[in-house]
Amino acid sequence: MKHRPLRVAGKIHRILADSLQKEVLDPEAWKIIVTNVTISPDLRNARVYFTSIGSEAERIQAEKILTNNTPFLKRALARNLRLRFQPKIEFVLDEELLRVEKVEDILDSLKAESKKS
Repeated sequence: MKHRPLRVAGKIHRILADSLQKEVLDPEAWKIIVTNVTISPDLRNARVYFTSIGSEAERIQAEKILTNNTPFLKRALARNLRLRFQPKIEFVLDEELLRVEKVEDILDSLKAESKKS
């Protein structure tokens, strides 16, 4: 029974990613990437981690797109998931990729400084 939340989280991930790419009408939705989904053991709460291609302003826009399309995305989940209760969805900006970008920028600047010396 411990594997069920993992299976449901994977299914939610696939459904949301497909819906964002194929069904959401906002032209900027293609920039949103669902990176991970975690779900509570009772399957009532899902945390959807996402990132967006582009600048900080585009990440804010991505969050607005997700917020505005939450009812649509919940209906997509209801159509495709066979659960007694539909999980409450919380969208969270995935900070991990931002940290990786910052580390890469620091390493690039260190390489540039070492070449100057």
